[in-house]
Amino acid sequence: MKHGLTQFTKERFSHNIALMSTHGKQIQIFLGCLFFLLTLSHAGTAMADSVVVATGVPSQDVSNVQKAVDNGGSVLLKGHFNFGEKGRVTIRKSVEIRGEEDNLGLPLTTIAGGFWAFYSTLPVPGAPPAKKGPLITVRSLHFKKPKGTPMHFAYASGLEIRNNIVEHVIPQELKVEWAEGDTLLFAAGVVAGCRLDHRKGMLERAVQGVINIKNNRFHMMADKPEATAGRGVMVDWTWGATIRVEGNIVTKASRNAIELLDNVRSDKGEGSITVADNQITTDNRGIEHPNKFTPNGIVAGWFFDTSGGNQFKRNSQTMILRNNIEIRGDSSTGIFILGNDATVAGNEITMGGGHKARGIIQTGSRGFITANRFLGAGQYAIFSVPFEKLKASVNIFAWNDFNTFMGIKGQMLVSGSLNRILGKTLVNDKGKGNVHLDVPPVKLPDIEPDGDIETWEPQENLP
Repeated sequence: MKHGLTQFTKERFSHNIALMSTHGKQIQIFLGCLFFLLTLSHAGTAMADSVVVATGVPSQDVSNVQKAVDNGGSVLLKGHFNFGEKGRVTIRKSVEIRGEEDNLGLPLTTIAGGFWAFYSTLPVPGAPPAKKGPLITVRSLHFKKPKGTPMHFAYASGLEIRNNIVEHVIPQELKVEWAEGDTLLFAAGVVAGCRLDHRKGMLERAVQGVINIKNNRFHMMADKPEATAGRGVMVDWTWGATIRVEGNIVTKASRNAIELLDNVRSDKGEGSITVADNQITTDNRGIEHPNKFTPNGIVAGWFFDTSGGNQFKRNSQTMILRNNIEIRGDSSTGIFILGNDATVAGNEITMGGGHKARGIIQTGSRGFITANRFLGAGQYAIFSVPFEKLKASVNIFAWNDFNTFMGIKGQMLVSGSLNRILGKTLVNDKGKGNVHLDVPPVKLPDIEPDGDIETWEPQENLP
């Protein structure tokens, strides 16, 4: 019986081999077709674009885009959309919204109008979300005459804002008491964080993850700059976010071209800020609220609760690198630091001669301010002073370039304590224990290996 079963198995195996040999080509073709269909199905899922073509009719355009966004995935917008005065698309799912590009990579798709045209709302107003928000990408769109801001994200677990153009933003009114009344005008290129939706403070988990704002153009000219709180990029009150603002062009913002304030590290220690390679030109005039430093280039750190800038567990450490900033206001500031442990390096700041203008204001401690170049004229190139909970102490100011700068009052003013200034600088020292060392920049020695270098041997007979 055992032998018969073995013989049967051998015969069956030989028969199957014969069938495979006979029909080998058919099987290969079948498997190839099956593989192609599976690959096509997978690619279809990964590349499943919803394509929306503009009609120019506000009600239809907003409705059509909203339906596509509600499905999530990738949404391609084609043509010239009209969102009217108040049109808005609310984002609740992870989605990539993108427009067409020309041969140079510039946006072809336009969106006219809208009031917070793309908006991710909090699930429950005024309450921390129970779960992570959507992943949102908006790229290659040209926004014209939006109201308030074309992009407002109060709920997200990641943002990618890339290669967009924003121009002619129509300011909205905010209920804010200030010297000129109980309302002020507000306009921004993009807003991330819950500052507009929850004015009482940051909400945990509302906006978190990686926030990448890159290669956009924000043209923020305002008809009434002295009454408009204008920003190009505004990222306030995020939680544990890795924030990168890189390669953007921001012009004519009447308050802060790039503003990153009170962004809290998570309970796991997540959170950082990088602002690099942006080109900024401020307006000539700006709103004097909440202070008289206006209009400014980059403002980063803590303002609403300055104690956060002193607390390592809350303070998202900041790097501001290689930005080109031109400040034009009488009391403008190029870079305003409101927190500890910031690195400010390799920036070029051109000052238009304002008698109250400053290149860099440093209020935090343990900062590293180095290799920045100042051009033009202003009150001071570097102005380091305490502010509320921030002590402006134990900073290093190293080898900054003042050769083409004319200081109305001087090159540097330092009023904190235990700061160290390296390089050739005229310092107005108002603090305690500060040290100025006129030493050249450190260079590594030029060492070229050659064949005559002797091998070092340990010496047994040491003195």
